[in-house]
Amino acid sequence: MGCRVNQVETERLSHSGARYGYFPLQGDHSPDLLIINTCSVTSESDRQARQLIRRLAREHPQAGLVVTGCYAQADAAGLAALDGVVLVLGNGEKERLWQYLAQLPQSATAAQKDVVRAPAQVHVAAIAERPQQDEIALVDHFAERSRAFLQVQDGCDRRCTFCTIPALRGASRSFAPEYLLAQVARFREHGYREIVLTGINLGSYGRDLSSGIGLGQLLTLLAKERGESRLRLSSIDPLDLDESVLAAFAEGSGLCPYLHLSLQSGDERILKRMGRGYGRAWVIDRVARLRERVPDLLLGADLIAGFPTESSAAHQQSLALLEEIDVTFLHVFRYSDRPGTPASAIPGRFRVAEREIKRRAESLRQWAAGRLPLQAQKRLGCREEVLVEQCSEGIARGKSAGFLPVRFRVAENVHNGALYKVMVRGYDAERQEIIGEML
Repeated sequence: MGCRVNQVETERLSHSGARYGYFPLQGDHSPDLLIINTCSVTSESDRQARQLIRRLAREHPQAGLVVTGCYAQADAAGLAALDGVVLVLGNGEKERLWQYLAQLPQSATAAQKDVVRAPAQVHVAAIAERPQQDEIALVDHFAERSRAFLQVQDGCDRRCTFCTIPALRGASRSFAPEYLLAQVARFREHGYREIVLTGINLGSYGRDLSSGIGLGQLLTLLAKERGESRLRLSSIDPLDLDESVLAAFAEGSGLCPYLHLSLQSGDERILKRMGRGYGRAWVIDRVARLRERVPDLLLGADLIAGFPTESSAAHQQSLALLEEIDVTFLHVFRYSDRPGTPASAIPGRFRVAEREIKRRAESLRQWAAGRLPLQAQKRLGCREEVLVEQCSEGIARGKSAGFLPVRFRVAENVHNGALYKVMVRGYDAERQEIIGEML
């Protein structure tokens, strides 16, 4: 569940399980074990995790349930009490899941409905250092995915007033460049044509390393080793768009002309109360300097609607900033109190009513709905390189380097993960897709 880092970690667990005799389920067989890697970024994420665990316990009463991830770190006791759960692991113990599982009584995961299981075991500790990287499996492939995800760091040193993730993930910890280069080489061997760099706070890469290599320098290293693969950055904090990262967007670097900004607000006072460390002017300046290097750069952004003390005027400031920096894709969160955060202690009289939060979130989504058609119009007659994500009955669908959704007709089905050049010919408003013609 949740972020791309969770997706990467889940894939690593799937790969490393083979060493211990556990393999992803094939065919119609019933599972012996179900692993739920949870998210806890909002209260809704917590609710969805509990709902999923209860549903899986009903549908697969013979299987043992292992729960890990951020929600397991936050509320291990509550999860351990749910039916079917045999093991709860915090984020610090996640990579050792199979060793913990081997210590359970054999009946804990036995495929027998009449087994009376012992209470779930719980292993949750404060996040310390990441396990030795030679203990972490290199990933060969991502099930049902056309692109590969490269986790470069974990944790976060920031203290945004609305966020519990630093408490659940720990301080920022970077993977060694050697490990990352080896993983990129493995992806190339298995034919991946797009590699996405991801992390909990991607821009903090390298600050805990003695090598002096930061995100910008890492991008330069990976550009030399990427082969024919293109590179993409996942969500990044505007504060981390330093000179080295800007310089990495050089011709021939292979970096896709797309950035997803962890923006959260466009109002000066709200940004300050969130503890974001930047203001509107910084965002506008960084985007302008990037577009000097990459004129066709497209932007996505995360935004929180209804942060405590947010006025209607502040909401309008957010919309104005989105317009000014020309955001195309928007991911909207409704503000959600997280226990123990400074924002959760803001008195009720300064809160935005839930009905108003929903209204503001919807207004942001409605604004965003009109952005893709504008980009499609701008790109009529332009060439796009599209990574195929699915192909059926002679119609291929995928994403351009700028993350635009494109469909195009092919003479015969093409395989997922391949790159094709297409010419933009139109836009399908109903499906919200750009229509291309293969070159």
